[in-house]
Amino acid sequence: MYYPHTKEVAQKMRENGMSLGDISRKLNITKSTLSFWCKDIVLSDSAISKIKTKGNMKSIKGLLRYTESKRKDRLKRYALQRQEGIKILGTLSERDMLMAGLGLYWGEGYKYENGELGFTNSNPHMIRFYFKWLRLWSVEKNSLIFRLTLNEFFRKEEEKIKIFWTNFLDIKKEQFSKTTYIQTNLKKASMKNIEKYKGILRVKVRKGTALRNKILGAIEHISNT
Repeated sequence: MYYPHTKEVAQKMRENGMSLGDISRKLNITKSTLSFWCKDIVLSDSAISKIKTKGNMKSIKGLLRYTESKRKDRLKRYALQRQEGIKILGTLSERDMLMAGLGLYWGEGYKYENGELGFTNSNPHMIRFYFKWLRLWSVEKNSLIFRLTLNEFFRKEEEKIKIFWTNFLDIKKEQFSKTTYIQTNLKKASMKNIEKYKGILRVKVRKGTALRNKILGAIEHISNT
């Protein structure tokens, strides 16, 4: 049972371009009752446009809520999967670190260049791990020489990028040799992550030929196993 004026209020709301669903929620009236009350109402073009616009906005909001929900689920799965990886690996022993570093040097280290012990990469965390690995071979930071390679586009950012590396790796600016510049076209993906660009860093060990031979011997032993 509804108050006598409720029907008039509902009809007025409908004429003003409100959807039956919204009216139902606001007045706590069933849609079937509203449909009966409003069946003879001829909606104006503006009212129809308003109802359609509101419906589209609801669809967009629903899609955004769905997308955000999926994003949160994806991030949750990502975090859980990373934790599973950490759990599987457990605490690394010195031998674990040694073997991981040999694999890293096997892929990215100097193996043919004039007997030099060098490593080149653009990933700061990989470079930092390489530092830890070198300490297992009793190599100190002050025996390292660095060379930065930058895209010509970042020439004016050289000092800023060097400061990043010196702070991140806790090294001295004087350990850098002259920066090398290359002329290559930056991909769209690179332009989107322009703030993350840190160039390519070469790490060379002074008088590292003997150690290089040991490392290559260990890698050869792994490859022949």
